Amino acid sequence: MRRTTAAAGVVAVLGPLLLAGVGAPAASAAGGGSLTVRTLDRSGKPVSAQVAVYNTRTNDFRYIDGNKKTSLPKGSYELATSFTGGNGEDGIVGGHSVKVSGATATTFDARKGRPVKVSIGPAPGGGYDRSVSAAVCATDNSPGTMSTSAAPGDLYVIPNSSKAYELAYGTTYTPRSTTGGDFWLASATHSRGVPSGVSATLRTSGLTTLKVYARSGPDSGQARFSFNGEPTGGSNCSSSMDVLDLQRDLPNSFSVHVPAGQWSVGQQGNDFVYDGFHPYAAGKTTALTLGHAVWGPGGQLSYTWYDQLYFGNDNPFADPTLTAGGVLAAGTVKLTHAGRALYSHKYGPSQEPGAQPRIPGSGWYTITETGHRDHLPAGLLSTSSSLSLHFYADAGRNQQIRAYITRFSPEALNSRNQAASGSTTTIDLGMRRDGTGDSTIGRRVGLRSTVTDTHGDSSTTTVHNAYAVS
Repeated sequence: MRRTTAAAGVVAVLGPLLLAGVGAPAASAAGGGSLTVRTLDRSGKPVSAQVAVYNTRTNDFRYIDGNKKTSLPKGSYELATSFTGGNGEDGIVGGHSVKVSGATATTFDARKGRPVKVSIGPAPGGGYDRSVSAAVCATDNSPGTMSTSAAPGDLYVIPNSSKAYELAYGTTYTPRSTTGGDFWLASATHSRGVPSGVSATLRTSGLTTLKVYARSGPDSGQARFSFNGEPTGGSNCSSSMDVLDLQRDLPNSFSVHVPAGQWSVGQQGNDFVYDGFHPYAAGKTTALTLGHAVWGPGGQLSYTWYDQLYFGNDNPFADPTLTAGGVLAAGTVKLTHAGRALYSHKYGPSQEPGAQPRIPGSGWYTITETGHRDHLPAGLLSTSSSLSLHFYADAGRNQQIRAYITRFSPEALNSRNQAASGSTTTIDLGMRRDGTGDSTIGRRVGLRSTVTDTHGDSSTTTVHNAYAVS
């Protein structure tokens, strides 16, 4: 059972960086050198900036401050930066390579920057705020990528003809309404150098649509939704563009239109749930129901490795769609055999069970897990759950245990995961072996299932406050 925390992504589309610099070597102590990176805005005045510095031989990577002398070992470096002009509006990105030998200086001069103009066609229409972004990346996949975004007309990239760099650029359309409207993001990459500016219209035919139905019940209030992409073709620079974050009050429904490719989705409110990458095709629409009842046990079953038992990567509060997360879970895990406890452990939020207990030999074992989510707003659903796995372990084999995890899926619930009073609710049971402070919520329903296979292995799954009755 693994507790994983993950940070939600940041919404910004990144901006270009690159600039050819001039080295000015001077005498220095043997084996050492220094680098001063001047960062100038579009009026030629020095502005504060952070510069990514990557040594192409030693792979040393660090950030240094612009307009300050920094000691560095002699060698060849890839530089990248992004900064805001003195007017507080212009966004500038640039990057280039430099050889440090003695006292070396180089410059990122925004006066050499060229406009980055990006739009979507056909245009989504009115009622949107727009931003334009760009990122300059080294083609050797070094970590020295810097990016920025700005309002249309305020973003500039410093050209560089070196084929060691490439430019990714994009645009986002965010609805001004906080209660409705679609979100749009489009991006593209220019390889083999950084061009002298960009003027591009990115077609909607290359986008995929994710229709999100976000319910309340297991979560409530305002939630942050993150969408992180890996474009078709696997360009790391384009990946830096394909990040979209937004906030909406639960329950809610909205659509995001993003470049086709692999996307990972997350939702962070009172708790945090997320999932891995899945492919989405251009021109297609995919419906994602998030926060559906029931957040119950899910994930990978335990397994034996020689004479030890590993609890696996299960999750006591897995959303049916975003199956990882549930980081607020606390509880207990216990392993018993022949009436004797072999291992018992209490864990807190974002913690793991700890050791991998030794099993004394082949025989029948029972894993009992309990989980609870405390300190949540009143009325939230799926507040506690438990899982009992009774299985036969063969000490001579390394294998996943022979058992199943049951997932409950109540039908005909509304957007607040409520069943109508007096109605009959059908509960679908899924067999898995893969490794709101809301005054309208009234009575709740708890669910339990016990599954026994032909070998005598059994599993019991329980979820309290699974869904509500209005």
